[in-house]
Amino acid sequence: MRCPACKSTMFVMEYDGLELDDCPSCEGVWFDADELGLLFTDSEGDVHPELVPDVVENLTDAVTDEKARRCPHCNKHMRKVNIGPRRRVLVDACPRGHGLFFDPGEVADLARDLAYDNDNLPSRVLTFLGGVLGGDLATDQSEES
Repeated sequence: MRCPACKSTMFVMEYDGLELDDCPSCEGVWFDADELGLLFTDSEGDVHPELVPDVVENLTDAVTDEKARRCPHCNKHMRKVNIGPRRRVLVDACPRGHGLFFDPGEVADLARDLAYDNDNLPSRVLTFLGGVLGGDLATDQSEES
């Protein structure tokens, strides 16, 4: 699969039962439709309602100057939408519901938005951000202060 941002070949990486597509060139990540919700389930196993594909599909398009990208599955122009409880994380969403593309750092931004602080993040999310994506929420948050 080709990266929607830089057109490099993306590689499939498996993490805790999820298969994600990772771009080694621009460090973007593609989540198929239900994969994002599976990563960000709460302690009771419920998916955050902000991440359900039907909710994302019904979001209003974001106002941005970012260039439209094409879905790596259907080649349609993706929509720019703001997701998360505070609707501050801008991502690319396939109009046919194939998935979401995150630029570097946007998965960590979403984790911050969902949890509000590191103490509330599920351990699988912290491991994912630190080990798989190379993100460090603690460092990122101290830089914001």
